[in-house]
Amino acid sequence: MIEKLRGVRDFYPEDYYGRRQIYDTLTRTVRRYGFKEIATPSIESLEMITKKSGDAIVDEIYAFKDKGGRDICLIPELTPSVARMIVSRQKVLTKPVKWCSLSRHWRYERPQKGRQREFYQFNVDVFGVRSARADFEILACGIDCMRELGLDNFMFHVSNRNILDAFFTSYGVDPKAAFPIVDKRSKVQEDDFREMLGEIGVDDKCYGRLVSLLEIKGPLHESIPKIAAALGEGAENASSAIDDLSTLGVLLDHYGFSKHCMADLSIVRGLAYYTDMVFEVFDKKKSLRSLFGGGRYDNLIELLGGQSMPAAGFAIGIPILEILMKEEGIWPQPDFGPEYYIVTIGDVDKTAIDILSHVRRSHTAEMSLGTTKPSKQLKHANNIGAKHVIIVGERELADSNVTLKDLSSGDQQLLSVEELKKIVA
Repeated sequence: MIEKLRGVRDFYPEDYYGRRQIYDTLTRTVRRYGFKEIATPSIESLEMITKKSGDAIVDEIYAFKDKGGRDICLIPELTPSVARMIVSRQKVLTKPVKWCSLSRHWRYERPQKGRQREFYQFNVDVFGVRSARADFEILACGIDCMRELGLDNFMFHVSNRNILDAFFTSYGVDPKAAFPIVDKRSKVQEDDFREMLGEIGVDDKCYGRLVSLLEIKGPLHESIPKIAAALGEGAENASSAIDDLSTLGVLLDHYGFSKHCMADLSIVRGLAYYTDMVFEVFDKKKSLRSLFGGGRYDNLIELLGGQSMPAAGFAIGIPILEILMKEEGIWPQPDFGPEYYIVTIGDVDKTAIDILSHVRRSHTAEMSLGTTKPSKQLKHANNIGAKHVIIVGERELADSNVTLKDLSSGDQQLLSVEELKKIVA
């Protein structure tokens, strides 16, 4: 027997059912915000991916030469592909551009709970506007996605990278060297964290102030004054970022979503292309790793050869979302049973097929593809979870009648074919 490769999943109908419901819910939700669906290729030039993420990513992805000798890869994420599409039509697109997509990605990493080598993500992006309102739109859309899935056990941890940028700069520390270390804080011991910062020039005073900043967590409107006070000398250079974060908090409060967000400057996102607002989503106890995240990446379009164009967005990873929803007991359970199953007795195919065609205009309906024995047809209807059976028999059909039976209650009624068609219309 041929086994599937490590790090990938087979989705049998009962496995895929819940995912289909999630995809439909996410797509329906973001459409209400005006996002339009797109699709990109599953392969891209390796140059485009390394230009965005650096050469080191080659060891983490499926990269190879095609038969024409070109360096290509299976896409490890969607954002570069979407940015490429923006660049190719940048001059004619009406801004803001609001796109969404469900796509499949590949990364060559160690498979673990909630992380596979092949996975799906749901992307939402806004291009062409740099404002707190655009940031709000992204956050509100993400929160609505979680709510529409039936989740309440989540919290958006929101930050602005420019705040810590101004802080480190005021102490003469390179923010580009500091951000990756800050991003690792929750994954390492405090002594190791302190040592790594010391290696890039963070002294005791700077370290004490940094820890004070990183420990400020709470509602955005309550946290802003605390952040400004803790910044000290760096507050002036961070004033614009603080104002943006404050405005964002006000907009979320107006929308009724402020309870789902908290300030958390420890969120810097590991990817270097993020610029201003960033966020990550966790369950409230942070018992799982990040559910998803996003933020603003205003330099990406220019990096990939386009004209300067601001952008913000997020990507929801389906695997970790599935784990949380199953823990919460709200993962959609399969219900494949058709509404109606046609049982035939005798030579009644003409009428039975006509009824089947009529029912399928509005409902799911099946009939036996093999056996013609009535008892086996009824057994099959029960086995597949049919809600009703329509029995089309020669005897009843002689008077233009059929039998409609409710399989859960056992109730049945004799109806004319025309009456049945009205019921199932």
